[in-house]
Amino acid sequence: MNWNEEWNTSIKMTSRDRLNTGKFWDERICNSAPGHFPDRMTKDQLSIVGPEADQRILEIGPGSGRLTIPMARSSLEVTVVDPSVTMLKLLEERSRSEDISNVRIVNDRWENVDIRAMGRYHKLVSSLSLFMYDIRDQMKRMNSVSDAVFLFVPADLRIPLGIQEILFGSAAITHTDFEILSNLAKDMGLEPHTQVLEYPGSVKFDSLSAASDYYCEFYNVPESKKEAVMENLSSAMIVNDGKFATSISRHVGIICWQNG
Repeated sequence: MNWNEEWNTSIKMTSRDRLNTGKFWDERICNSAPGHFPDRMTKDQLSIVGPEADQRILEIGPGSGRLTIPMARSSLEVTVVDPSVTMLKLLEERSRSEDISNVRIVNDRWENVDIRAMGRYHKLVSSLSLFMYDIRDQMKRMNSVSDAVFLFVPADLRIPLGIQEILFGSAAITHTDFEILSNLAKDMGLEPHTQVLEYPGSVKFDSLSAASDYYCEFYNVPESKKEAVMENLSSAMIVNDGKFATSISRHVGIICWQNG
């Protein structure tokens, strides 16, 4: 299978190319769902990456600094690349408030960055933030600037099969990001270490309406299909302690390799 083309199809069909723009995140900073990242996941990721005092780290898609700040505390320098001006301002404010001064900011999309001017890094990290097309070329670029690469990616389908049937008329995407990227890394000869971790809990909402609104936006559902999608969500929703969720856990895939 051509895993790069499978990735491109997945990005297109799930409308995630819109997530690879600064404008998307600038307009949605205040509308993020609560409790999205379990503390245990952050601790696990830091343990896996293992930042050290003499290391330069490059992070693609840092968000507001969930991993950036603790990595900066333990390393020589962290360079972050992100297209969102607003998100990076939040990261800068958080860095100042926590007396962190070794974070370097690059406001751009990863695929636009001049890697020749970046220098060499000990480790490259990306956590749930790969939304670009032609991921094979971008993985080559990652490999060319860093001694080690750590990719944390969703190991659940972006859009459940039942909702894909409503949106596309059939199941258009049957491989998770983890399956696609781990196979691609193997095909590229990167000899990756791969693993899937499960975390109890998921995004929770106070009402069915709030959950439906969130997922209709998340799946980029057209107006003509919202009613059918909302009916599907309603039948699949899990209610616990008055909170609404679509699953009892989430799975995060780890794909990491050493360069050379």
